[in-house]
Amino acid sequence: MEFRDYLRNNHHLADSSVNDYISRWNSILNKGLYNGETEFTPSLIATVEKEYPEDSHYRLTLKRYIDFQNELNQKS
Repeated sequence: MEFRDYLRNNHHLADSSVNDYISRWNSILNKGLYNGETEFTPSLIATVEKEYPEDSHYRLTLKRYIDFQNELNQKS
């Protein structure tokens, strides 16, 4: 399963919202803010908030991605 499928299936998001999540996720990756963490820690939150102080959608995107990865790992 891909992140986009997870968002559609588990959070019942429309394609436009999924595309917004994917765009934010790519931005997080391009800026090097995520390094494979498996927990949504206060330091990770602080890193994202420093880069995107006015947009809580980036925190939510990161949280949902980590949840997605943890769910995949549990099924393996």
